[in-house]
Amino acid sequence: MDITTSEGWREFVDSTYERPARITPPALRRMPSSERWIYNEARARYSQAGAFVKTPQYAAFQSAVRERVYLNPHRQVGKLGLILSGEPGQGKTTTLLQIGKEHELRRRLMGRSSTADGRIPVMYVMVPAQCTAKAMLLEFVRFFALPTIARTTYNSLLEMVANAIRRCGTELILIDDVHHLDLQYRQNLEASDMLKQLSERCGGTFVYAGIAVEATGLLSGSREGQIRKRFELFTASPFTITSAQGQSDWGDLLLALEDSLCLLKQKPGSILEVAKSLHWLTGGEIGPLKDMLQLSAFRAIDSGAERLDTSEFDREVERRRRVMGDRR
Repeated sequence: MDITTSEGWREFVDSTYERPARITPPALRRMPSSERWIYNEARARYSQAGAFVKTPQYAAFQSAVRERVYLNPHRQVGKLGLILSGEPGQGKTTTLLQIGKEHELRRRLMGRSSTADGRIPVMYVMVPAQCTAKAMLLEFVRFFALPTIARTTYNSLLEMVANAIRRCGTELILIDDVHHLDLQYRQNLEASDMLKQLSERCGGTFVYAGIAVEATGLLSGSREGQIRKRFELFTASPFTITSAQGQSDWGDLLLALEDSLCLLKQKPGSILEVAKSLHWLTGGEIGPLKDMLQLSAFRAIDSGAERLDTSEFDREVERRRRVMGDRR
């Protein structure tokens, strides 16, 4: 699905991945091979796409988004926004998508969103590389599937997009890969100014996410005052284990991920025995951690072990340390 279109976004919001019912290892072995394959696929699908771990960082960011969505419709100028910055592997895009999905599902529960009345509470676009103001506007046009002609002017596009956001009741505008708006390039300056213009013409809340946004110029130079006064910066950072709270948060994350793997012989909590090794291997980054655990879980399912081989993480730590020692 292409979530940078309204149809793809709605499909993403509608998608659900139920946790497969837990069965015993003997019951799994008795299954015909075709049924066993289906069951294992369902476990992998749930682990990859159905289970979302809400970290303290996520909860704080989600709360900030909800506050601004509540306030912005009542502000005539100076709409409030948010920026989520961080290095790759910190879960920025996943955070953005989950916040948007949960917001739209809440609106549906409240009866304020339906395809019948044409409402689109949330939109998601990605900033293209070497972005111009018009190219950025065309990403919005593509999301809403608005009709255009090659000679459509910038001002016409801007008004068209602003009208679509207002008409569709779009409350949350999620803009990913905002690091492509490196303001050392003139065309990116124009694209950044366009987003400011657009935010003032509609009541939606703009949320940016990107890699090391602080280094793009959005938060410095001539744009610093404009952005910093209206946009609060959140930094997605790795988990640390140098404090009791950090160790607790890391442990909670490991336990949640362990549970999401749906391994039939995994003893709950046993993953904590290698908490330090996993932190050393991943640097406390949630993306590499999930990848490592899901690959290990696949091997456990494929071999029939149905439990993580936690010793492999300790062995990998020792292997990498030896390599580092040899390089010195």
